[in-house]
Amino acid sequence: MDLTRASLLREMLSSTELATRTTEFGYALRRFTTRRSGLMLFGPVDDEPWHLTAHLDDELHRAGIEDARPSLVRWAPPAGAPPHLAIGLDRLHDAGRGESLLVVAEDNPAETLLERVSDVRRRGTTIFSIGNGDKELMSLSHETLVPELLVPDGFGWRSRSLGYDHDEPQSALTDVEPQTDESFEMAQHLVSLAAADEEAGQSGWRRRLRTAIERLSGEPA
Repeated sequence: MDLTRASLLREMLSSTELATRTTEFGYALRRFTTRRSGLMLFGPVDDEPWHLTAHLDDELHRAGIEDARPSLVRWAPPAGAPPHLAIGLDRLHDAGRGESLLVVAEDNPAETLLERVSDVRRRGTTIFSIGNGDKELMSLSHETLVPELLVPDGFGWRSRSLGYDHDEPQSALTDVEPQTDESFEMAQHLVSLAAADEEAGQSGWRRRLRTAIERLSGEPA
């Protein structure tokens, strides 16, 4: 999904809970990351969050926000990898206050990942997560987002056949299941756009004042 489509999607969803929560989440990422290069992304060893890291980096760079550009923490970066792809687990040992760790795990995270996150949290790092509602990961997170629960009807849902042991005609037996891949991707794009908003870097009272002025004047403040 390119920037134009992502921006259009955000506008279409502006009055939904998905848009509200992803905006709040993106703003919180900026607000709690006060150290330069203090935003780290981390995920399962077989599904590292390249996608979200790249989109966050693109959006923050486009908005001229260099201090908060993210780094991808990898389990085992290969020898000779370029610097931005060579950040290993030692980075987590150096994490502390003023920094944020965003954990992206579409499936239930392994115990080894949870242990790493717990260690980082004990050192004062703010933990964010985008996941499937796993209780252990949520309990470690200061802020969490579960896209599957927020996608409105008509976005990212499809029918599937139900399997039976007997010979019922399968075409007549359908149910609805969430397209978790689509909802996960959608949420990541919305978070990336929100994190790059000008308002994300403002304090809460400044955002509320700006919103009030816009409502009174009918024009952006």
